[in-house]
Amino acid sequence: MDALIDNDVLFKGACYGFLRQLISPLCSANQVGVLGAAWFVVSKKIGKTSLRKDSEEVLNDLREFMRSVEVLEPTEAEQSMAAEFELAAQRVALGLNAGESQLCAVLIARTLRLLITGDKRAITAIDRLMNNDARLDYLSGRIWCIEQLVLIMLSAGKGAELREAICGEPSIDMALSICFSCRSESGKDENAKQGLESYIADLRSRAMRTLAA
Repeated sequence: MDALIDNDVLFKGACYGFLRQLISPLCSANQVGVLGAAWFVVSKKIGKTSLRKDSEEVLNDLREFMRSVEVLEPTEAEQSMAAEFELAAQRVALGLNAGESQLCAVLIARTLRLLITGDKRAITAIDRLMNNDARLDYLSGRIWCIEQLVLIMLSAGKGAELREAICGEPSIDMALSICFSCRSESGKDENAKQGLESYIADLRSRAMRTLAA
């Protein structure tokens, strides 16, 4: 295991049906770690989401992916570190929830290579918290957002596949639906590319240290 994935990426990747393809430029499923509660949390969210496709199909895709990953439980020391990160974020009104803080602590404690997250608030919060906690310096350039991975897939010539998946479930991620012009039948790869690059640039302006290049 040398990469971690948060629940948001698991949820969106499963709903779109391209979870393995999404992470493949960075790692394979057998290199991935997820929190122990991931299956329960994500499967429950899928069950409550109004999907156009059969939710059982989505759950089966997620279940198949989960068979390949390593399910991890933070150690006591990692839980303590995570609680410190979360408390520090709360003190300055930053959005860093328990799951994201645990993933950060695990990444640091086990010197893993990267974290893939769909939580932009967490990415910016971590960047801000670096000013006061040197432990977080380890995360510099190690965090990837979902838009970066979608952009890699798009650049690899998978625009039609992406548009079909994202526009097939337009309510899952509004930013991606906008980038792929899901309300229009004339969406172009170049427009999607510009939209993704704009979202990434905006996030990078607020998380210059944490977001991977």
